[in-house]
Amino acid sequence: MPEQKTQLIEKLTGVYSSKRNYYVELKEKVNELSKRNAQLEIINQLAQEFNITLPRDYLDKTIKKIYESVRQILYLSRVAILTPHGENLLVNFCYISDDKCCKGIKITPDNGETLWKSINSNSQIVWQRSADTADTKDGFLLKQGLEVAVINPLVTQNKVYGLFVVGSDRCITYDPHDLAFFQQLANQIAIYLQDGALFSEVNRAKLEWEATFKAVKDIIIMVDPELNILRFNQAALDFSGLSEKELYGKKYCDVFCTAEDSCSECSLNKALKTGEMIDFQRRLNDGRVMEVYGYPASQEQKNLGLVIYIRDITERLKMQVQLLQAARLAALGEMAAGVAHELNTPLAVIIGDAQLLLRTTPQDEQAYKILKDIETCGQRCKRIVRGLLTFSRQEQYLFQPINVNDVVKDALSLVSYHIEKSKIRIYLSLDEQLPNVEGNSQQLEQVIVNLLLNAKQAFDEDEEEQEQRITVKTGLDQERNQVFIKVADNGSGIPQEMITKIFDPFYTSKGESKGTGLGLSVSLGIVQKHGGTIAVESELGKGAEFTVYLPPSRNVDCTDSGQEG
Repeated sequence: MPEQKTQLIEKLTGVYSSKRNYYVELKEKVNELSKRNAQLEIINQLAQEFNITLPRDYLDKTIKKIYESVRQILYLSRVAILTPHGENLLVNFCYISDDKCCKGIKITPDNGETLWKSINSNSQIVWQRSADTADTKDGFLLKQGLEVAVINPLVTQNKVYGLFVVGSDRCITYDPHDLAFFQQLANQIAIYLQDGALFSEVNRAKLEWEATFKAVKDIIIMVDPELNILRFNQAALDFSGLSEKELYGKKYCDVFCTAEDSCSECSLNKALKTGEMIDFQRRLNDGRVMEVYGYPASQEQKNLGLVIYIRDITERLKMQVQLLQAARLAALGEMAAGVAHELNTPLAVIIGDAQLLLRTTPQDEQAYKILKDIETCGQRCKRIVRGLLTFSRQEQYLFQPINVNDVVKDALSLVSYHIEKSKIRIYLSLDEQLPNVEGNSQQLEQVIVNLLLNAKQAFDEDEEEQEQRITVKTGLDQERNQVFIKVADNGSGIPQEMITKIFDPFYTSKGESKGTGLGLSVSLGIVQKHGGTIAVESELGKGAEFTVYLPPSRNVDCTDSGQEG
């Protein structure tokens, strides 16, 4: 009875109704807070998951995850990300994916008016289907069967990366908190897309730099302050002959340095200590000459090591020496022309007078022999002057059929006196039935002169116990089917360990005052241009034999050596 009385009083006074409204409002507040907490949890989860190391297809899975998470607190039927593609928009990610909305669909301005309006205005737009929307240019949204769509620009740092579209096939109203939540989702996605774009740009620049680094034909190596190899290009890898795995971490000195100096005197260590760029030249065991540059690398006064740049300058140095030799020959040519001009007239008079006197002098008289010697010596002087002019003449070398016997004779006419003056005898054995070779007589003459002078220098100047001799022989090697020219001496010989090096550029055992180390290198280059090669045999203390092999000319099978001229 008292309880019924209390209830009756509450109804009459309205207290019961107030309590009921209070509990309803409280329940709605709790539901609202739960929804906001769920939204914050979704935003927080996305912020933690998004990072630039995620794969490019991660958003495919994320769109589905967003759809499923948001659908638990807000109704929606479609989620999509659209990105600008030229003059159109491109569907990059979509859930639920079907024939109406799938990756790759293009949206033109004609069927995405509101979408483009959101991008251009950089503002969120809530689109709703209405009776007059059928006549608008929003064909893409209409095709999805949507009643409501929230279009959110993907913007960060004033750059638009696209649109985040949330759609519903029901006529529902999203409150301001829901709209703010959708824009927050869009902001997180925009940051992810920005990071991905920046990462792609950095990665592209990195790949371009690595491609350039590897494409450089010269050697580039990066080492730490202890000269341990950190990075290298393909040229360095090819030079080392090691695999990438083997080369990483090795000491620069163990792979690329051939110096006999101690490490304390190493120029690279000096560069690390001083922090100044250095450059020097290093000669390799195979005869190549490398120019080495060391560039100290530092950051915030911290020594990071060196960038080492190595360039093969062998050909350049050979060219410089050859140009110097060409200049000398040009000077010699000018001198020879002057000498020839001054000597040819008196030589012609001497030879002519000797020949006139020979006609009137009986052959059995002593005077005849003297006159004959005068004529012979005059002719020899004339040939020497002519040979000197030919040897020193700088002109474009033309290949034509020539006889190597003539080349040998012309070479001997230049240096035989110089050799015989040193009490060295020259033995000549020429095959008179040799086929011609296709070549240039001046260049081949230079080769023979180099070989003859090398043979002369093989003798000890103080050695007179045995006969010092140089043998020059020509012939046809039947097995090789090649014409050969042999220049042999019985001098000191060449040690076996040096035979493999004598054709290397700038290698010389004569000392700086006697040779450049280019004679044999240049000679081999000339012979190789003629399609031939040079072979060498030697025994220490018994002399050396150099053989020039040349292919016979295809035009002429056989010829006589011809007249001396």
